Parts: sequence; structure tokens; C-alpha cells
Amino acid sequence: MSGTMRQVVLRAYAKGTPKTGDFALETVPIPPPGPGQVLLRTIWLSLDPLIRFALDENLVTGRAHVGLGEVIYGGAVAEVVESQHPDYKPGEFVEGRTGWREYAAIDPKTVPLRKIDPALAPLSTALGVLGMPGQTAHCCMVEVGRVAAGETVVISAAAGAVGTLAGQIGKILGARVVGIAGGAEKCTALKAVGFDTCVDYKAPDYAAQLAAAVPEGIDAYIENVGGAVTGPVLPLLKYRARMVVCGFIAYYGVGREGPGPDKLPGFMRTIMSKGLEVRGFGGIVAAGPDALRDMAGWIQAGKLRYPETIVQGLDAAPAAFAGIFSGNRNVGKLLVKIGAA
Repeated sequence: MSGTMRQVVLRAYAKGTPKTGDFALETVPIPPPGPGQVLLRTIWLSLDPLIRFALDENLVTGRAHVGLGEVIYGGAVAEVVESQHPDYKPGEFVEGRTGWREYAAIDPKTVPLRKIDPALAPLSTALGVLGMPGQTAHCCMVEVGRVAAGETVVISAAAGAVGTLAGQIGKILGARVVGIAGGAEKCTALKAVGFDTCVDYKAPDYAAQLAAAVPEGIDAYIENVGGAVTGPVLPLLKYRARMVVCGFIAYYGVGREGPGPDKLPGFMRTIMSKGLEVRGFGGIVAAGPDALRDMAGWIQAGKLRYPETIVQGLDAAPAAFAGIFSGNRNVGKLLVKIGAA
């Protein structure tokens, strides 16, 4: 295939909160697939907060790292348009971390690709409820959180891709689910998908609202934020509560030492005094295909909804991604529509 395509590359390493100026949109020739490669046309692009880890000058957390001038790392759903690989045929759809670009020549040995059945669900769900966020949410609530009927679960960043799904899984498991989100609009959206209640962390009486929402304490806390959001949660944890550390977006641009006083002593006291179980994990690794089968079954049974926030066009990706870290209004999975299916 001849012609040109657009791609987004890193112009400057992110310092704290990413800015649109850290990215550049460039036009380059469409690459031909080499031996063993497939040429993919991007349809959907996933904007995951974890991409932020790849944008530091020196790698602090994670495995992926983007150098200056390189294509931004990220997951996508694409159509195979040309193939020099026996396992992939033109017209098939795949999901993989192929980057922020309209076309990509990929060797499946170096960039794993997962085939997608478009008859199962909309293609976009391979990046959300039937992808990494769905696996992560399942692991939060089932494998790591071990949420049981009658328990109280609190979820921070509850309006995000993982949080919206985790809360619904909690309800399927018979728990009482309390979300923490920023703003009345997000809280309304969470109640609409089945959360028992939601607390606005931007409210001046956030701590008091949270305490009132969990009068009998918290059995499991799904941590996605850290910082001022998490502080008021800790005194409300029951003895032997589980704290599932899925993310800590308040610190993604900080490194290993943040500004301000050292709050770790208080956290260590909480761990000891409450017998707190704290566990971090990589959701897609811990959950796997069994989780996706559960998620697909719950969708087909009408028990699980998957809100999506969609922006149009590759040129919108930098601003949409930067907005994740600066008071975004997104609910559910954040996606960029690149091309037609």
C-alpha cells in the first residue's frame, strides 16, 4: 500500500502533568510489511493513564519507554490490510499495543496481537470492558479484592474505565459499592450504572460525606488515585480490610519522592493497627482470558454496562490524553476514533 499516514511522536519528556506541547503530529509514508509482518489500519486508539509511565526521561515504573521522536506507546484495535504472516489474513481485526498512528507494520513476535471477533461485541470493547480495563476490574474485585456479598467496597477514580466496571462487578457479587469521583455529573453517571452511592472528592466536606456513606466501615478499597483522595479513606477501613492498589494517578508525574511532608509514617501505622492487606498487581497479567469470559457473559446477560467517552481523530489524542491528568470530565473508557470499521 502506498501513500502517507499520520502519527503522534514524543516532542518533549513530560514534566509532571503531560501537556499537548509534549507531543507532535507528523506525516510519514505508510510502511510496507516485511517478512513475517502484518500491515494494520488503526480503527480505535486507547488513551490509558498508564502511558504516562513511558513518557519520563528516565524510566521510573513499568517496562515501556518512549524516546524523543518515537511514536507514542499505546493500545489499538486495527484491521489487517496486508499480511506476510500465515496466521493473519486481510480483513481480520486485532488488538495490540501498536501505537498512536494510522497504520503500523507489526511483527507479532515482538508486538503480541489478539484476534477480535466483531460478532461478539463492538470492536471498541477490546480496549475496554473486553480488554485490559475489564481484566483489571475483574482482578480488583475477584482475584485480589476477594469481594463477598454483604461487604462494603469503596472505589477511587470510580468514573474511569476500570472503576465503572469494578463497581458493577461488586454489585454482581452482592456487595455495597461506594464510588469516589470528581463532580456531581460523574457521581450521577455512576449511580446510573448501579453504584449504591458516590462521594465527590472535590466537595469541601468530602471526608464527612465519605464517613457518612460507610457507617459500618470499609471491607475493601480499590485504590486508583492516592494523595488527598485516599487520606480520608484510611481511618474508615475495617480491621483486616483489603487495599487493592490498581493505580495511583496523583503521583504518576512525581517519581519516587514527592513534595510536602512525609505521610508514610501514618500509612504504616494504619497497616499495623488495622491488619491492612495491601496488594498491587498488573491486572491483565493476573486476570487473563477467564476474566474476559466472565465479562462477556455479564454483558450478554445485561448485568454489565460499559460507558465510553469518544474523541474523533488522531490529532485530538494529545489534548485528550493530557486532559486525563487535569480535571477531566470523562466517564468510562476514553477512546479515539481513528478510522471506519
